[in-house]
Amino acid sequence: MDPKTQQVLEAVGHFKDWSNYLLVTTVAALGWVAAKPDLITPRSMKITLICLCGSIVFAIFTLALIPIVAEQIASPPAASSFYAVKANFRWLWLWGPEMELPLKAVCWWQHVLFLAGVIAFTAGAYSHVGTAISKCVPGG
Repeated sequence: MDPKTQQVLEAVGHFKDWSNYLLVTTVAALGWVAAKPDLITPRSMKITLICLCGSIVFAIFTLALIPIVAEQIASPPAASSFYAVKANFRWLWLWGPEMELPLKAVCWWQHVLFLAGVIAFTAGAYSHVGTAISKCVPGG
């Protein structure tokens, strides 16, 4: 295998590890947030849970596409970036039309929805703490 292909495959391996760590972190965050509903406003809780669940779904899609992308990189011609490789797969295992999807189409959503969930939680906690403090202050 040529050095360029080997380098891209190593990058895919690091990306797989990163996606897996982010998935585990997101699942832990989802469980923690869901167990502590009194920390944030109800609206922020809904937004946070939706964002984290969406991130988990896209993380599963990302991890499912990585082996397909790695197989396509290993066959010539090698791509300069694994983000440029379009994974070919069938939506319903062996049936249905063959589809083509770049890895970036799912990993981008995994990352953005995780960050949106963190931001929604932080904003909700800040709003909730501000409301709780103003109720405790005389004349608030």
